[in-house]
Amino acid sequence: MNKTTLLALFCCSTLGLTACNNDDNNQDRNTSTDKVTEPTLISFAKLPVATYAAGPDSGKAVSGANGIYPPFKGQPVQGFSAALKNEDGSYMAMADNGFGTQDNSADFLLRIYKLKPDFKTKAKGTGQVTVQSFIQLRDPNKLIPFEIINGNTLERLLTGADFDPESMQRVADGSYWIGDEFGPYLLHFSAEGILLDAPIPLPSPLNPAQELRSPQNQFNKAKINYVEPLVGRSSGFEGMALSPDGKYLYPLLEKPLLNDSTGKLLISQFDLQKKAYTGLYYWFVLDSKATNIGDFQLFNDKEGIIIERDASQNNLGGYKKLIRIKLNEPKQVVAREDLVDLIKIANPNALFGAVREGDTGTGSVFAFPFETIEDVVIENATTLTVLNDNNFPGSSGRNAKQADDNEIIQIRLPKALF
Repeated sequence: MNKTTLLALFCCSTLGLTACNNDDNNQDRNTSTDKVTEPTLISFAKLPVATYAAGPDSGKAVSGANGIYPPFKGQPVQGFSAALKNEDGSYMAMADNGFGTQDNSADFLLRIYKLKPDFKTKAKGTGQVTVQSFIQLRDPNKLIPFEIINGNTLERLLTGADFDPESMQRVADGSYWIGDEFGPYLLHFSAEGILLDAPIPLPSPLNPAQELRSPQNQFNKAKINYVEPLVGRSSGFEGMALSPDGKYLYPLLEKPLLNDSTGKLLISQFDLQKKAYTGLYYWFVLDSKATNIGDFQLFNDKEGIIIERDASQNNLGGYKKLIRIKLNEPKQVVAREDLVDLIKIANPNALFGAVREGDTGTGSVFAFPFETIEDVVIENATTLTVLNDNNFPGSSGRNAKQADDNEIIQIRLPKALF
């Protein structure tokens, strides 16, 4: 295996229980304040697809794709479904559930990785990404009320067969709240990755006494208090915003409920102090060209950004957009307007770097033509960071004959958000 992509993560313990890199407060590489007249690529970095971290070999239940085949030596660092910014310029990036399904991801360990991009900008940078450490999610206190893969072990490390983590927020005490698709559930972890509360189910907004469940819900699969699924398969909490005052979470379902043909996605309000849903909810209506959302972040108490996308990849005619939204009155549809077309980003400085034969969307008009674009970070009023989920090793959005890397881009907006 290429030693440049095998990560030993020497600074972490065997389980990688805490982030241990204590960098000084490094300044962001991107210091440009250039004005732009259209959404413009100002920084680019990528983590190679063949990047692995310490851990047990994995991929025993998958067939592989795009020239990458199991067993994988260690744990793939891949499939980022949520990202948060650290003060030192690094990012906490949460891996997706593993290899695409609940049934084939039992040997994929659920982790949050600490990444440090050396962004390639107009002035400097290599475009490389360093994986500094990781947090292993686990349930040693046995708070999960159903069977998990590693349930009979001391640490009870969580896997992609147990949960499908898709959205994440970090609150004032350093703990993490994660939105899961299988339940769907809200999961609360300490800064070290220990589950702090039992999984919190989603009540129906129209009947709070009844849960909204997906076909992958563990109680339903075990035929315990069965509830007819109204959340689609892998359609749970894909996005989840945090109010700026730190009081509320706003988890957002990826797709409409199964009995809803109107294209409306449910946004629920969750009180962090009470650890309970408030009963308030909103609706986001998908564009007719979109199939689902990828992320949701707020930049004030009412306004935010949602990633909206279709299921295409390697297609410059695909629908991939950042949508600016505004919460109206509860129970109403949120206001929306296009903010950035991720297929049409100005790239005057050719920041992608070396282009391989077959690469698409790398020229003066840059594109993010991935099936799953799942992370947006609001850096400031005019700068957004966006990451893809590469569905290791199955997606080939950048190049039809190559497995996708994990790309991290920064976009400068022509008009300030706030």
